[in-house]
Amino acid sequence: MPPGFFPRFPTRLAVLAVVFALALLAAPAAGQAQQQAKTAPEAKPEGQAIPDTPKKDTGVDGRRTPVGIEHTDTDVVGTRMAYHLKELLGRSSLMTLTTKDEKKLVLVIRTREEFTGRPAVSSIYSVAWLYSAKDGTLRYFLSGDTGIVDAVTLEQTVEALLVKTDKMAATYGYLFQ
Repeated sequence: MPPGFFPRFPTRLAVLAVVFALALLAAPAAGQAQQQAKTAPEAKPEGQAIPDTPKKDTGVDGRRTPVGIEHTDTDVVGTRMAYHLKELLGRSSLMTLTTKDEKKLVLVIRTREEFTGRPAVSSIYSVAWLYSAKDGTLRYFLSGDTGIVDAVTLEQTVEALLVKTDKMAATYGYLFQ
């Protein structure tokens, strides 16, 4: 054996081990790249036309649940709450405010002044979430909530009601298919 062979042997072995380890790490990554290339959508041919009408705006998970709101009371804070709820539903990407005769969630809201001697200070409210398949048919009770709302907590209350409405839409989404 040539002199000095043994001192370089551990270094050569270490370099060989590193190259082998890198080859092992690169093999799964190459397999994943090939698999992603297979599942990637194919490019459209140049002659294919693009549709003129945009797709219906849907929410994050592809749904846009129709929601109706029923509120007939006249107390000031309760009316503001119902109006603000309708306004936020109109801007929502997950739900749409509707009065059509269709499958929808219906929020039935009842409000009263908390103290009759102090109007426009606060209201007590109750909300019932109902599923309506069609006007004139039996509505199904899904959930309910009660609380007190005033001018300070109005926005937080409305947002909490919208969050619960979205949870109802996600939970009972199969009813809209």
